[in-house]
Amino acid sequence: MEVFVDHSKLNESFDGTRTVQDAVRVVQEHACSPGRLVVRLQFDGQDIKAEGMTAALQCDASALTRLDVFTASRGELVIDTMNQASLSLQETEEGCHQAAEMLGQGKVQEGMDTLAECLRIWQQVHQAVIGSIEMLGLDIMEATFQDAPLLDAVTKPKAVLFQIRDALKVNDHVLLADLLEYELSDVTNQWFSIIAHLREEADSTNNSPSEA
Repeated sequence: MEVFVDHSKLNESFDGTRTVQDAVRVVQEHACSPGRLVVRLQFDGQDIKAEGMTAALQCDASALTRLDVFTASRGELVIDTMNQASLSLQETEEGCHQAAEMLGQGKVQEGMDTLAECLRIWQQVHQAVIGSIEMLGLDIMEATFQDAPLLDAVTKPKAVLFQIRDALKVNDHVLLADLLEYELSDVTNQWFSIIAHLREEADSTNNSPSEA
């Protein structure tokens, strides 16, 4: 089996590795530059999807002709994650406006369905932001954002989401539409700024000597 890391062929022998996971571990320990993580695999030119990664890692290494391992720095990972989060946040912003319009027009079920999808995306964006903060090594209790604790900015959506939950409980669709159109919109704008801030932090990490 030939092993390539970021398109460069390794001269090390991998004949003693039993599974693909064994080979990847060797690559991570001996062939990756400091600070870089394995982020993607290809088996004989075929990308391995996230949902099939666990099974793929247990494959017999001798069954492969070529294993491609792709790496990235923590900063690169955060930038990519935040770019995706920005697109998702834009999608949920548009969805919330649509849900508010539907509720205002009396299209309650359509509005509720759209809202449910928006909240699902919000959860994914929240997880991405928290994960990126941790990957950058930022202390969320100590870090600041716009002269205020970063923790306050990150947890602010909870207050609005609790208001949305309460409006749902009492079927107050007028209040719900207002929350989606105004309150959540303000939070969304702030989160676009948080995402941009984390991208800047990641970019500075990429340019630091330790990541070179």
